[in-house]
Amino acid sequence: EDYPTYEDRKFYRLPTMYASIQKQDFSKDYPIILTSGRLVEYEGGGDETRSNPWLAELQQDMFVEIHPRDANNIGVRDGAQVWVEGPEGGKVRVMAMVTERVGEGVAFMPFHFGGHFQGEDLRSKYPDGADPYVLGESTNTAQTYGYDSVTQMQETKATLCKIMPA
Repeated sequence: EDYPTYEDRKFYRLPTMYASIQKQDFSKDYPIILTSGRLVEYEGGGDETRSNPWLAELQQDMFVEIHPRDANNIGVRDGAQVWVEGPEGGKVRVMAMVTERVGEGVAFMPFHFGGHFQGEDLRSKYPDGADPYVLGESTNTAQTYGYDSVTQMQETKATLCKIMPA
């Protein structure tokens, strides 16, 4: 109440939900904060790196880092396949990396992967010889639609999620 937001509006072609989103509480169904970021092993979106045989072998699986207590609470072990679902309904199937590098209640996914969509391998959609060595889910599938209203740039670095065994 002390810091009200803008009313919903439309910028250019994009609807922007300010007040209507903030009036909803997704935290009960999506209790984990999901953030995304860069891996040292990959460049940019990962297309070039995942297509290079020497670099692709450095990181071959898309993953989500989960705190040991959170992993225990949902019955997930290190290396197991899990579903990560965001509040807008997008979900990805990835490998669990159980680690204390993330805090309790927080999960991390890299943004360098593509070629899978909600558990389906899309390698057959690539032209002959154009598919990378490594495919994986895109973290953006489980992220929100959000973007910066001033620059109109995508802002999918943080959202809420729930993680379940696959």
